[in-house]
Amino acid sequence: MMAVAWVIAGVAVVVAILAMVTLRRRGSEAPAPAEPAVVPVVPDAERLAAAFEAMPLTAVLVGPGGEVERVNPTAMRAFPLLRTGVGVLVAFGDHMLAARVRDALATGRTDEFELRLFVDGRRTFRVEVVPFRADGVPGAVLVLVDATEAVAYQDLRSQFVANVSHELRTPLTGLRGMLEALEDPDIPADTRADFVHRSRLEARRLEALIDDILFLSELEAAHGDSTGDRSDMGAIAQVVAADLEGEAGEQGVRLVVEADGGMWTALNDRMAHTVVRNLAENAVRYAGTGSTATVRVRRAGPNVEVEVQDDGLGIPENDVPHVFERFYRADPSRSRRLGGTGLGLSIVKHIAERLGGAASITSREGFGTIVAVRIPAARPPVTDVPGAPGVGSGARLRW
Repeated sequence: MMAVAWVIAGVAVVVAILAMVTLRRRGSEAPAPAEPAVVPVVPDAERLAAAFEAMPLTAVLVGPGGEVERVNPTAMRAFPLLRTGVGVLVAFGDHMLAARVRDALATGRTDEFELRLFVDGRRTFRVEVVPFRADGVPGAVLVLVDATEAVAYQDLRSQFVANVSHELRTPLTGLRGMLEALEDPDIPADTRADFVHRSRLEARRLEALIDDILFLSELEAAHGDSTGDRSDMGAIAQVVAADLEGEAGEQGVRLVVEADGGMWTALNDRMAHTVVRNLAENAVRYAGTGSTATVRVRRAGPNVEVEVQDDGLGIPENDVPHVFERFYRADPSRSRRLGGTGLGLSIVKHIAERLGGAASITSREGFGTIVAVRIPAARPPVTDVPGAPGVGSGARLRW
């Protein structure tokens, strides 16, 4: 649909400029109509010029020699060095673009392509060169659309699909191997029980991975506070700590909660629970035996801050910048053994950014890790309306 929209916009630019050029060149040469009543209404040159100036696309009128004849304000903002009277090569500094404009002028054929130009860093543009003739004189309209974000998103999507395929293949391969082994009627009973147990773990890991992928997709499909829900992050931190008490004991980690009450955000209970649990669960699983993990929920200016600090093993310096990336694991073997999907911190970051918040991490190997999430605070829910939900006021959490 986007491509069709750009083509339609490009055609509109061409039609407007063709009409403008024709009117200017013909001027007063056009014969006066014999019957004014039947003459179609045609916009004058000033209106066409105004339409060209108002185009939200980068539009450039190129003369027969490949020189820039006219640019609109959008083009001037995107390319500050662009000016009339210079050639396309000088104006844009790209040999391929200049060559393709020359070819379009010579052949009369429209050309469409993608091009990377150095404008505020390297950016990708979708370019359309539309040649035309007015009163026998050739010219072309050059339209550029900044597609940097769209191209980057497509690359990210392709990478995500490849990573998902790899992550799904690993537990499926393990499951298939163990199920094939279980078909052997002579397999020892203890080995059979071990394979059944490991198969169950792989199935749970596969289920958790699929759930995280679907949840991440939901987050990327929506932005902002569209639900009107409210959650008290402090109350949820207490619930999460109780849920993780058993796992913390198994890992030899002391879990502490320091949470103020009434820390409301515009997250629904599922998202709020996911944020706190993913942060606390990471600390419990990876801080190391004998460590203390502290979950803090407090007000930080206009935000509610959820911070989880541990004094455990820490993260290698080279891994710290990548921990919020999808499927990134500082310790892959341990993460898989403990059931990690590699998506936990990525989901936390997406939830925070969905409301205009942010996530950050500081860590030093051997000295522990601090992960902090800031989410804009929200007004508490109305509690004097019968049936109104509210965490911390007797309402039941939903996730």
